[in-house]
Amino acid sequence: MTRLAGHGLDHIFLRVRSRSFSEVRRSWTDSTGPDDAGAAAVVELVDRTGERAGTAFTAVGRPERLARLLGAIVPEDTVRGVTVTRGTGALAGQILSGWGLGPAATWDRMVAETAPSVPDTGAAAVAELDPDRDADEIAALLAEANPGARGPGARDARWYGVLAPSDGPEGAAGVLAAVGSATSVPGGAVHLGSIGTLPAFRGRGYAGALTARMTADGVAERGLVTLGLYDDNAAARRVYERLGFVVVHEVETWEPV
Repeated sequence: MTRLAGHGLDHIFLRVRSRSFSEVRRSWTDSTGPDDAGAAAVVELVDRTGERAGTAFTAVGRPERLARLLGAIVPEDTVRGVTVTRGTGALAGQILSGWGLGPAATWDRMVAETAPSVPDTGAAAVAELDPDRDADEIAALLAEANPGARGPGARDARWYGVLAPSDGPEGAAGVLAAVGSATSVPGGAVHLGSIGTLPAFRGRGYAGALTARMTADGVAERGLVTLGLYDDNAAARRVYERLGFVVVHEVETWEPV
């Protein structure tokens, strides 16, 4: 990947996390310079919207170096989550459990640098949404299709949707069947998130078409698109791989127990 040269605190995935809803409070790294590819780096994030109390940590680098770096950090607030390179927990489990955390999930960070073609969805249309006018509809869809996903609260996110044909009278407006967001982030990338399709409309290729459109626009704008998925989400992985995404960082999350 030609756009993933940053290491330590310049790593693209630390820049991705420092976006939209979050801001960096503190940061740490053991990097010896730009050629230190295995450098450990940690940033502490707070929710600038005030919706989520406490602090969260996200990290990159080799597990053994991350474990040492985490051992030097003293949280100043309640820790609501930690994301680290997979394998770090096996070395730093005692530290993380001391912060009141336990292992929660494993997932993968993926990137794409080439714009995919947008699949034909027949009468359904992929279009940009208005985050103000369509906010309630977006939030309602995500509550059913992807609970826990962030809604249109970030002003710098662009929202896309799939408008499926309506079963109502001819000429009636389409139904919002799927949504997703695309956010331009520091470091020259676009991050995709909050992707969801209503259960009644799954299996029709809408998620693939939606992600393809967001990816194509993101590559045209920044040259690099990122996203994350749980590592056991085989269906989503197949879609993303068809669109040219590859895994570049395997991570694990720890949450309050």
